[in-house]
Amino acid sequence: MTNTVKIDDKNIATIDMTIASAIAKDSYERTLKAYSAQVNIAGFRKGKAPNHIVEKYIGEERIKAEVIDRIFPMEFQKVVEENKLNIAFRPTIESLEFVVGQDVKLTATVELKPEVKIGQYKDVTVKFDEVKIEENALERELEQTQKRFSTLETVERKATDKDSVVFDFEGFVDGEKIEHGDGKNYTLDLANSTFIPGFAEGLVGHAAGEEFTIDVTFPEEYHEDKLKGAKAQFKINLHEVKERKLPELNDELAKKAGKDTVELLKEDIQKYLETMNKNQNERIKSDAIFEKVVETTEIKIQDSMLEREYEAIMQDARMGAMQQGADFEKLIEKEGKDVVEARFKEEAKKRILNSLIVEHIAQAEQVKIEQKDIMEHINQMAMMYGMPTGQLFEELRKNPNSFAAISQQITANKVNEFLLNNNKFIAK
Repeated sequence: MTNTVKIDDKNIATIDMTIASAIAKDSYERTLKAYSAQVNIAGFRKGKAPNHIVEKYIGEERIKAEVIDRIFPMEFQKVVEENKLNIAFRPTIESLEFVVGQDVKLTATVELKPEVKIGQYKDVTVKFDEVKIEENALERELEQTQKRFSTLETVERKATDKDSVVFDFEGFVDGEKIEHGDGKNYTLDLANSTFIPGFAEGLVGHAAGEEFTIDVTFPEEYHEDKLKGAKAQFKINLHEVKERKLPELNDELAKKAGKDTVELLKEDIQKYLETMNKNQNERIKSDAIFEKVVETTEIKIQDSMLEREYEAIMQDARMGAMQQGADFEKLIEKEGKDVVEARFKEEAKKRILNSLIVEHIAQAEQVKIEQKDIMEHINQMAMMYGMPTGQLFEELRKNPNSFAAISQQITANKVNEFLLNNNKFIAK
């Protein structure tokens, strides 16, 4: 059948399609038969009512709509493949002529992805800011291991900023008690305090048995409106000062950490540091080559694509705020609506550019995704989420877009690997 495609300057393709009468009629009769087996019509056993009775009962337009829903995607895909159209969004049927027994004539519109004029993306020399392992990194990691197996021991002296303390507290603003602003036998690590600024510092220099008051000021950005910038007093009753005692760095400690000797522990940590360093430099290289490719690529992104991606980012941010119990509108107001809008629109543009470039390179280099790639990716996801692979697979099946998103991620990873393997990187 003859189909015509016209593309306007906004990258909208208008497609006049003709679907053969035989295809439409066959689908119509199958749909009618399916309805006949399902509906109960007075005077007839289920599945035994004549077609014209079933047709009248269900409604011809309803049957036609279902037929179009069934056959249009397949026939549309044929047009897409014949004309090599790069679809950006789902099509819309603008007009339809459907008479049973005749060819179906319809007009559909669909947004296309913009043309990608990509620069050189392989055999390029790229300079990158190499990150090196710090000289004392091993010592710091060993100290962290010691801290993991450290103990807190009560000491009879004044607290320093490296100690932990056990205390009761009660907070007041203008003489009025702060709701939920008190606690009994609370243990606070003074070196890693999550209390408001000045609180931990106010405990330093005091010993067990002391009762005193700390004057602090709540931050202007505090989450409770009535406490923002408020001056407060906290009554303190200090019970204990505890000093952290680190175990010796010996084979006994190494065994607790899962290694037989200190030397093996050091080797394991060194390998970890080298792996992390290598991964970090790989990410820096990836960003450097991709930035170079973007600089030499011409893509005129239509406003509709940017707007959809912007709305998607807004929705993700809104859902993220909701999950954290935050008020999204207040967060926008605090940062500034114009600032947030500009940042999200820039992110939308970046995402689209990256996606189109990855897609272009994947097609040019014939990057293929195999079943094992998908299963490996799902296995990694399952490990990350701490759930059985089979359970995650079933959860993914509930969302039709899940596997498409996974395929896109795998493609991006393969393109990234291609870029790293086919370009020369020189540390600055």
